[in-house]
Amino acid sequence: MEGKTRRFEHTGAAERLDKVIVAELGGATGCSRSQAARWIEEGRVRVSGQIADKPALRVESGSLVEVAIPEERPTTLIPLEMPLDVLFEDSHLLVVNKPFGLSMHPGAGNSSQTLANAVVAHVGKKQAGVGSPDRPGIVHRLDKDTTGVVVIAKTTPVLAALSRQFAERSIDRRYAALVFTTPRAKRAVQAHDQGEVVAAIGRHPTDRKRMAVTEGGRHAVTRWTAVERFPYGTLVECSLETGRTHQIRVHMAHIGSPVVGDRTYGDFSGLPVRLQQAASAFGRQALHAATLAFTHPVSGERLSFRAALPHDFARLLEIFRESS
Repeated sequence: MEGKTRRFEHTGAAERLDKVIVAELGGATGCSRSQAARWIEEGRVRVSGQIADKPALRVESGSLVEVAIPEERPTTLIPLEMPLDVLFEDSHLLVVNKPFGLSMHPGAGNSSQTLANAVVAHVGKKQAGVGSPDRPGIVHRLDKDTTGVVVIAKTTPVLAALSRQFAERSIDRRYAALVFTTPRAKRAVQAHDQGEVVAAIGRHPTDRKRMAVTEGGRHAVTRWTAVERFPYGTLVECSLETGRTHQIRVHMAHIGSPVVGDRTYGDFSGLPVRLQQAASAFGRQALHAATLAFTHPVSGERLSFRAALPHDFARLLEIFRESS
């Protein structure tokens, strides 16, 4: 198998193979759990001399782990020429305000119209060859229709350092969300000024395209604070301790106040017709990654970035405000 082979002895407690690889090599290679899993599934990993093809394989202390790390190559993504709302840029990283309707990276049926493709056009193919070839420099993700602040790494060490900050939960992420309420219902966001949702999230048992609160899911924590109340909604600020797929959307629906416009997780038949029409015209979930704060991996400076609400989100709030 092509690539430079790294060998190490696992000296800690028994742990999943993908976690062992990230803990040992993440700082040097910038690999994430998903990338480690791909290496395993591609047959690039041996444990005590035997090919290991399952990321969840438990590795015992004293085991010899060998990883054939593929050579870093420039990305093959097609550059997408589009204007980026750049909040900050230097030779190490790029911070942008992502618009709605733009996926983070290529997926089924969409190989070129993504933020990753736009980043390739912005920084050049050679510099974009950081991390996974189809997700160059991508440290974290927002849903296609969620707007707001995203950081992208330009070098492997910076990718590793930012990934580590996310894993250690030292990055501050705050989202603005308009969530559903009704005047007579005393939902959590109406009964309290703030709260915390601690509920594991995993794949929905019958619909694999959806996530759900489930016993077999991964630990997830969302903290919320009420910012402004309307008869049929509440503007909340959500802070993430963990970063699970659809986390805010699933957790807010779980406590009875789904994000307005979220057709996957919400039932909004309780809204007055005018507000139903406004949410339908808005066309997506009312969720915006408003603030992102992290420590610059090279300068050590604590940086904080804020993106104002998109105009259509602000107008939707005004319509809900008028309903008062």
